Amino acid sequence: MGNISNGMESICSDIVNSHEERNKSLKDLQKGVKSLRNDAKEFVADSGMSRKEMAKKLDENLSLGRQDLTKAVNSLKKDFHNNQKAVRQDLTQARKTWQGLKKAKAEKKSKS
Repeated sequence: MGNISNGMESICSDIVNSHEERNKSLKDLQKGVKSLRNDAKEFVADSGMSRKEMAKKLDENLSLGRQDLTKAVNSLKKDFHNNQKAVRQDLTQARKTWQGLKKAKAEKKSKS
């Protein structure tokens, strides 16, 4: 019968030890989870700040790009209008020359 009582003491001792180990393991796990949760909160906060900063820089760059593009388009429009004016003047002069040639031909024809 000594073996049974020794076996029971051994089982009870193992149960107590395993219970203590599980509690210790659970506490370590809880600390790890808490640390991971805090790290995740920091990451999310830092990511949000980085995103806002990048959005602000992107907006500034786009604004500058828009201003440069507006200047370039205005310059192109001005050049186009100047060229258009020159072409109109050239066409007016060509029309006068053509009408003068037509008039001279008609006069020459009427004299003959």
